[in-house]
Amino acid sequence: MFTERQIIQYNGVKIPSIINIPSKPCGAAAVIVHGYGGCKEEQLGLAWRAAELGLVTCAIDLHGHGENVLNFEQGIFLDVQAAVNHCRRFGKVAAIGHSLGGRLSLLSGADFAIGISPALSQDYSETTRKVLKDLRNYRVRLDSPEKVFEILKRLPIWEPNGRQRSSIIFGSRDVPEIREACQKLSHVDTRLNFIEGALHSDIFFMEATILTVINQLKEWFCLQ
Repeated sequence: MFTERQIIQYNGVKIPSIINIPSKPCGAAAVIVHGYGGCKEEQLGLAWRAAELGLVTCAIDLHGHGENVLNFEQGIFLDVQAAVNHCRRFGKVAAIGHSLGGRLSLLSGADFAIGISPALSQDYSETTRKVLKDLRNYRVRLDSPEKVFEILKRLPIWEPNGRQRSSIIFGSRDVPEIREACQKLSHVDTRLNFIEGALHSDIFFMEATILTVINQLKEWFCLQ
């Protein structure tokens, strides 16, 4: 496995990333996207496990997060799409994201997408807003404490479609709005995976989640 730091560029924007290149690539790639207040380093465990399958993996820092020096803003959607485009040189691409990153991954032009506790709702309760402001805002470069809610409201609503194969993973102790939004998808052609005991903040660390992602990637890319 070869690991290196890369800067992905588009329209003058620089996206810090960490790339894992397997010794025997399978001809596919995965873009790994953190949630609000997260960073690429949080997702390296998941990225490594996916790379063990033979996928080239690319974990990125969105606007305002980690090493990305730009303020958090609407351009985060283009961050994900730029990373997907960058990885197309390796073959078909899956986008895998947590929370805000999950919604961005599902909205991206990737061939496949996995949303882990995806922030599908546009509106959130005062309780959820307070938690984000108190526990996540300090980890983000932003010009307003309400910025994340403004962006979530402006992002397109994700709706499953036949052009993109998608899978959603959520936890039994997830954010109420996220849990409810995911449960409403039970009638559509999207795979729903329920992780017992998982909190919103730790679901992507759990072995049950990682195995769900790995098994889904194996199926999509016909891997053993």
